[in-house]
Amino acid sequence: MISDQEIVEKCINEGNEHFEELIKRHSNYIYGFMMRLTGGNQMFAEDLTQTAFLRAISYLKSYNSAKEFRGWLATIAINCFRTEVKVHTKYTLEENMDHISADEQRGDNQDFYKLISHLSSDERTILTMKYIYDYKNADIARDLNMNLNTVKSVIKRSLEKLK
Repeated sequence: MISDQEIVEKCINEGNEHFEELIKRHSNYIYGFMMRLTGGNQMFAEDLTQTAFLRAISYLKSYNSAKEFRGWLATIAINCFRTEVKVHTKYTLEENMDHISADEQRGDNQDFYKLISHLSSDERTILTMKYIYDYKNADIARDLNMNLNTVKSVIKRSLEKLK
């Protein structure tokens, strides 16, 4: 099987038609990540997933092969989420709970979405990265361009809010 890095090189050297394989490999992961960050808002998660892949194509030349492609793509997706939440300040998780798909409402994710619904978008992002996707604090800090102590503080404050 061809590696992500080899596909990236093919995209850069031969054209973006090879990018489809990266979409097939990583779209479910990115979509699931966005579903968790948006509290199950399927339409918003789909838009963010698509935007993340579009941005990834445009920034492909800046991809550093020393970093795992999936992590690089997840960082782009998280930044898309953070940007959209800032631009559309009226977006809150509580107001969008009615957008959760019927499948998501029946699943265990509903409890997770309700649990984190009162947290800020940054708090939801950091807790999701830490406890759902098993990111290390240092990786969260690097990917979100935050100080490590800030990440630790946000985690602590967020967990206190959840008690």
